[in-house]
Amino acid sequence: MKNGKNELQNSQHENKRVLNKIQILILSLLVITTVTVGGTVAYLTTKTDSVVNTFEPSEVSCEVQEKFDGTHKKDINVKNTSDIEAYLRVKLVSYRVNDADPPQHIGGEAPINNFNLGADWVKIGDYYYYTKPVAANGGVPATPLTNSLELTSSYNDADGGRQVIEVMAEAIQSKPVEAVKQAWNVNISKSGEITE
Repeated sequence: MKNGKNELQNSQHENKRVLNKIQILILSLLVITTVTVGGTVAYLTTKTDSVVNTFEPSEVSCEVQEKFDGTHKKDINVKNTSDIEAYLRVKLVSYRVNDADPPQHIGGEAPINNFNLGADWVKIGDYYYYTKPVAANGGVPATPLTNSLELTSSYNDADGGRQVIEVMAEAIQSKPVEAVKQAWNVNISKSGEITE
């Protein structure tokens, strides 16, 4: 009976030793994993160079192109001087000046004479819009706003003077379209054209 009892004790003792070895093995694996992961994170944190994310905003600008012979403004157009595709619009500001040197702004209405609007230009409110986006870096609309705009050289009313028309242009990047719609309060078709 002593042998049976000894064998049972030996068997239990052997089971405890195996269990202890398994526990030590698991604990060792956990320690090794923790040290490896921690070391890797520490290494990457100290050895990885920072990355600079450079953001360069686009510059949106335009320039009026026109010829003036003293009584007519001709070939009125706008050059997209932006570094990004843009929509363009023009406002014609008309007023009277006297013949002083230099001319001075005077009162009186100075209505703009009728003129032929170029293809793909549309008037909405006080502005003339080129309906299509214009290419960056010097792109111009395919047709000018107008080929000829006659100015009144002399008024025969109490205010007198002569007409001056300033061509004022604006550009806005063509994308996102929703921003264009909101900023200029216009509609843009699915094909990308400004509409009334």
